[in-house]
Amino acid sequence: MSSSSATEQNVHATLGSVLLGNVVSVFLSGIVTMQVLIYYRLYPKDLTRIKLIVGTIWLIDTTHAVMVTMSNWSYLIENFGNTAISDKIFWSLAVTIALTATLTFFVHCFFCHRILTLSRYNYYITAPIFILALARLAFACVTTSRMIMLGSFKEFTRVSSFIFTSGLSLATAVDFLIAAALIWYLNKNRTGFSAMDTVIDSITLYTVESGLLTSIVTVISLIFWLCMSHNLVFLALHFAISKLYANAFLATLNARRSLRGRSQGSSRAPDDHAMPVLFPASFNRLSRLGPHTANHDGVITTKVQINVEKTIDIDGSTDEPYSPTRSRGGVTKTNPSV
Repeated sequence: MSSSSATEQNVHATLGSVLLGNVVSVFLSGIVTMQVLIYYRLYPKDLTRIKLIVGTIWLIDTTHAVMVTMSNWSYLIENFGNTAISDKIFWSLAVTIALTATLTFFVHCFFCHRILTLSRYNYYITAPIFILALARLAFACVTTSRMIMLGSFKEFTRVSSFIFTSGLSLATAVDFLIAAALIWYLNKNRTGFSAMDTVIDSITLYTVESGLLTSIVTVISLIFWLCMSHNLVFLALHFAISKLYANAFLATLNARRSLRGRSQGSSRAPDDHAMPVLFPASFNRLSRLGPHTANHDGVITTKVQINVEKTIDIDGSTDEPYSPTRSRGGVTKTNPSV
């Protein structure tokens, strides 16, 4: 192979990968921004802390996109024609590692909270997941600092490659544990009502799909990192990881209205979005009613369904604790305003 051909191939695998990763990440950031706008339009009465988390996710994602673009400017414009620049680690590029881990940590904490409520505050399940997510963030921050300090991919690979490897491995492990725990507790929360079980099936499917997507991209990025031979393909994939987590989080929040309509067996409104959300543990209380709860005439009443609607509305929109309604004479009383 001639020297010019080798140089061209090196540019394709390094600077070309960084450019392609930038294009994909900016496109995904546009989807994140759209999801944020949809959220603030559909749920203006959500708790302030939820709104702040959404705003923080958007701010981190936007900062990440800016850092990726700055890295491309440094590689392709400021050092145009310099093929040796592909080994250089610019500070803006190193910062994207920490930003990805920070955004991922927020999303992991969100799903850990859902597991905590679904499991009725089983800390033996959620505490290890949280600790692993925190460790992943710590490894990423160390990776960023080492990259800035060393300034070279070759040097970083020789001295500190295990740090980045550990961070990606922990991210994959946390994704798997979260998906497994959610699927387990969602199946335990089946009520026997066909409409609600259909919703749970949708949530379970979405949990598998979202967890599988982020895990696959993370694993592929890890494989390219371990097999890296003067290429930056792993970096292009890593640019997209934070965007996938952000979109999974926002799609979960934006699907609540759609699920309320689906739980009633009604058609979805035009502005709803068919991506499911997670139910809290109070939803499990409804499973005690069973599929054969009836009045004195042996007919299943619609008031039980009204209670189900009320529970989803409270937990989905405000995350307030569920208070069971009183019953007298075998008839469940509900709030007339629901």
